[in-house]
Amino acid sequence: MNKARYDSFTNKYGHFSDDGYEFIVTRPDTPRPWANIISNGDYGLVVTQAGGGFSWKTDVNLNRLTRWNQDLIRDDWGKWLYLRDLDSGELRSLAFQPMQVAYDVYRVHHGLGYSTFVQQFSGLSSEWILFPAKEAPLEIWLVTLKNSDNTPRRLQLASYFEWNLGAGPDNTREFHKLFIETSYHQSLQTLLATKTLWEVPAKRGHWNTDWPFIAFHAVSTPVSGWDTSKDVLIGRNGGFHNPAGIKTGTFSRTSGRFQDAVASLATDLELAPGEEKTVVFLLGMAEKNSRLKMTGKIQQYIEKYRVPENARRELQQVKDFWREMTRQSVIETPDDAFDLLTNIWLKYQVYSGHLWARSGYYQQSGAFGFRDQLQTSQAWLLHAPEKMLEHIRFNARHQFRKGTVLHWWHPITEQGLATNMSDDLLWLPFMLNRYLQETANFAALSETIPFYDGGEATLQEHALKAIEVTLQRFSDRGLPLIGEGDWCDGFSALGLDWKGESIWLGMFLYRILLDWAELLSRHSPEQKPDLAEKYCDAAEKLKAALNREAWNGQWYTGATRDDGKPIGDPSAKECKIYLMAQTWAILSGVAVGERRQQVVQAMLEHLEGDNGFLLLYPAFQTPDENVGYITRYAPGLRENGGVYTHAATWGVMALAEMGLAADAMRHFRKLNPILQVHKDANRYVAEPYVLPGNIDGKDSPYYGRAGWTWYTGSAAWLLTIAYESIAGLKPVQEGLKIDPCILSEWPQVKILRKFRGAEYHITIKNPEKQCGGVKEIRLNGKTISGNVIPQQPAGSYAVEVTLTGREGNRRS
Repeated sequence: MNKARYDSFTNKYGHFSDDGYEFIVTRPDTPRPWANIISNGDYGLVVTQAGGGFSWKTDVNLNRLTRWNQDLIRDDWGKWLYLRDLDSGELRSLAFQPMQVAYDVYRVHHGLGYSTFVQQFSGLSSEWILFPAKEAPLEIWLVTLKNSDNTPRRLQLASYFEWNLGAGPDNTREFHKLFIETSYHQSLQTLLATKTLWEVPAKRGHWNTDWPFIAFHAVSTPVSGWDTSKDVLIGRNGGFHNPAGIKTGTFSRTSGRFQDAVASLATDLELAPGEEKTVVFLLGMAEKNSRLKMTGKIQQYIEKYRVPENARRELQQVKDFWREMTRQSVIETPDDAFDLLTNIWLKYQVYSGHLWARSGYYQQSGAFGFRDQLQTSQAWLLHAPEKMLEHIRFNARHQFRKGTVLHWWHPITEQGLATNMSDDLLWLPFMLNRYLQETANFAALSETIPFYDGGEATLQEHALKAIEVTLQRFSDRGLPLIGEGDWCDGFSALGLDWKGESIWLGMFLYRILLDWAELLSRHSPEQKPDLAEKYCDAAEKLKAALNREAWNGQWYTGATRDDGKPIGDPSAKECKIYLMAQTWAILSGVAVGERRQQVVQAMLEHLEGDNGFLLLYPAFQTPDENVGYITRYAPGLRENGGVYTHAATWGVMALAEMGLAADAMRHFRKLNPILQVHKDANRYVAEPYVLPGNIDGKDSPYYGRAGWTWYTGSAAWLLTIAYESIAGLKPVQEGLKIDPCILSEWPQVKILRKFRGAEYHITIKNPEKQCGGVKEIRLNGKTISGNVIPQQPAGSYAVEVTLTGREGNRRS
């Protein structure tokens, strides 16, 4: 990767670094907060280009460490560092917020695992790096100040944030502040805080339990002032931009149980001309063994990480970790934006954002969604499939004996929402099959996994229970019932009486039945030929019913209500066409022959927008209690006629499945935030380095505005599509199938792909300017027959693929 590749993606608010591993914001007034969601797998923090954000451990909702208020316009709640000139009295902040003081240079480097604030002002320069330790439950603030002036400077650096210590946000602050206790430990220059009440219920179901942690905030240099009193530090009618105590250096050194508990540590620095000094602040938590007694673990953390050399070493380990993680699989194409998104930022979004943090600036979940993180776990298939199996086991433990599942659950409490959503349970057999196609580890099917409500069964039995539950929920027309919604949660009232039908669910189930019939008849350690035959028969009947009952002559209807009225049908006034039924008609194999072409034509003519496929069109205009809360969104927002990117990625996948390379890449690029921000940052508004959950559709006055970034399952799907649908590397039982769908003008594509213990360095050559069709595959110089690379022993292999046979550019 080199600088020239990414220069063209510079926008008015910033640019990518030379190697692509940072996005550098060059002015703080981005259209919306441009955030970094940083997690080490357990401890995490959100930080924006202006400095707003918060921290947590394990669960962003149940165990939030610092207070924060969600406000995309003001972005004025965070963890602050104030810098006061002891001679002039000038006060500023090391991020743009909260002081918003003029600067000569302002940069924020959002990198993988860290963010860095850089400023130059008044003959001084500052660098503030925030990052979680690689494996410890804490974050490190590495601060360097340099005096570039010709006169000495006397400065005071002071931190400030507000303790949350439990469920966030603490909207009833006047109640919850009553339970927070703070103290200061001089020997370690550390503030401690805990809480005598946790919102997580005790065993008997009441709020009568301690928050089981001690939070700590430490600094590496001598403390000149400390406080935990918001009254003193902010002052009556004061604000973060006008902190009474900090701007005058007034610290009451008050702690205990009688304040609105905050935290501030101040340290004084003298800088000679040309001199620079480094200060380390720490913020984190550890399990407690008594009230506010300093634990050995906290002392170890402080003594280790407050040393600047150790902090820098830890930062380098974080950077090395993410570079190693992202370089396990690589695609190189002539499309630099495609490569940058696929090779670096989608992976970071998948792991740090959706799997580990389970949070964003727009949404803080903390919970595991049964379907959500399970789908995202497929990203592990590219280099660590055993981690996907771990997540499959994790999901199976949240299934009831009868086969239904929790819609979501929180990891701390293991409590969640039992669901009548009709698709959640089916993602277990679907994703389990994805894992088996990658690894051929069929022994995993015999592993015994407990149920959520007691008892246990093999992993195969868990999957089969989910299928059997769905097969029992059918209408008289032979179609599956939608219940409280299928993939689209917003169709929350279509089937409350268990009469409404889901066409998409039928297509999804059809694919699962065929896949599991194959597993049960040929590959399972416990083969069930009779059940496999039953599934084949059920699949054929379902396919026939879908093509008989759901085909409206132009495309597939999306669903029916309890009263039988169709959704996603030309006869409807609103939602005449629904994307999911069209994409999965192709992906499942339900649509055959000419209908496949008709479906694609309908998608492109009726649902294509500036930023990809709309989920439905036209949008619902008025709330409808017989459809669901999707109708209560304003027209064009989110699922209601917006680009819901999770579904839009399947549109790319369906186009590639049809061999329509130009269409598929056009839609990939419409989803690529790098290109959309470069085209019009103020229209798109969201970050250029991560996918949004949604983009406003044609019915919105803000058509093309993105939102709900980071926390979306679309990142893992688009990553999968890049490798499997565009580059065409598809795991099958026999080995690694190669079936690309690339642009005809691409002369070649290179891919690094690990598969079943072997490492393949694949070069797809395209001398005849085709879009697909494999002419020849050479493995270490030897021609192999067909387009499947048989499983090889562990080692490194060079693969050359020559294309010929299909043009694929059927539509401009």
